[in-house]
Parts: sequence; structure tokens; C-alpha cells
Amino acid sequence: VKQTTNNNVKKALEKPTPPQRGKAKFTCGCFGTRHKPLTNCLHCGRIACEKEGYGYCPFCGYLIEQLDIQMGENKKLDKALIHKERLLKFDREFTQRTVILDDQADYFSNTTSAWLNEEEQYEAEERDAKKRQEMHERKKLTLDIAF
Repeated sequence: VKQTTNNNVKKALEKPTPPQRGKAKFTCGCFGTRHKPLTNCLHCGRIACEKEGYGYCPFCGYLIEQLDIQMGENKKLDKALIHKERLLKFDREFTQRTVILDDQADYFSNTTSAWLNEEEQYEAEERDAKKRQEMHERKKLTLDIAF
């Protein structure tokens, strides 16, 4: 039974897919609060309700796929395998999903600036080291309570 289920999952994932981007036919906007939630877009995370159905995501335009798999005896196992295969497929196809922009990463970037000469870069390094040391030092505060 397990081998048959795996074959069904693989067959459902291998069928040809329509173009990856398009325009949604209908936009409800309830995000699964008025109607039963159906699934979510694997690209932007938007929740699609049953009224919107499968198709293209109204927000990002990527395809929200429906997996047609014949359920075997153990429906929970089949559902788990479908979910696993869906996540693995997503991981294979979309390796760079998230870009993290760190504002602090370039805060002290004057030390490597091409526009500074060696002396200015050295001074910038000293300022950066001093600022980092001040940030990590624990300040001592005294509180004088007079009665």
C-alpha cells in the first residue's frame, strides 16, 4: 500500500502544469474567514478560500496547484505524503525565496569604502571599534535617594 501511495503522489506531481503566472479569475478577499480556507499560495502565503478556488493567486499571480491523488486506505498517511511531496517540490523549484536585508550590516561600512584613502579608512575603523565597544559595555548608573 505504501509503494502504491508513493507512486500516486509522484504521478500527480509530474503532470504538466499551465504557465506559472497569470491573472486570478475571481478575488474574494476573505482569506478563509467567511468561506472555508482551501490552501495558501506557496509564493506569497496568501490564503485562498473555497470561493476563489484553485488557479492563480490574486496577489502575486503564481499558480495555486491542486493535487489530484487517489486516496488509499490510510487517508491521513496519504495526506501527509502529499504535503511532504508538495513541500519538497517547492524547495526544489524555488531555492531563493527569501532575501534578508540587514540595515546593520552596512552601518559600519566606511572602513571598506573605495572612496576613502588609507588614513581615512584607518580612522573609520577606529571609530567603528570604539562605537562597538561602547555598545557592548555595561553602563553603571548610580541612584542617590535623599530623604
